[in-house]
Amino acid sequence: MAAHQRLQGNALNFTGVLWDDLFAEISAEYPDVPSNNLLVDAAALHLVQHPEKFGVVVASNLFGDILSDLGAALVGGLGFAASANLNPERTFPSMFEPVHGSAPDIAGQNVANPVASLWP
Repeated sequence: MAAHQRLQGNALNFTGVLWDDLFAEISAEYPDVPSNNLLVDAAALHLVQHPEKFGVVVASNLFGDILSDLGAALVGGLGFAASANLNPERTFPSMFEPVHGSAPDIAGQNVANPVASLWP
């Protein structure tokens, strides 16, 4: 199983540190789940060079958005990339969607790729 990759927020003195602390606290509750810490620039490099080493990427919205677009490019474009916004407390529904959103700029042109809407 590929290790979970967590991105560190070294340049974000407040939100990055909070993110790091919360990840450390929560990941400690799951000692059987391997995890690694990466800075976002290093994560981008490794994602391109060794994508097979990534199972799940846990990131803030800022870093996650950047890396999900990069990951989509690696597999053929935004039309192939699915996205999940998860609610771990299960107090609200989780949301699954294509990374590219609804693509209103191409509505009615019969060129949209529905693959990311259909893949889990």
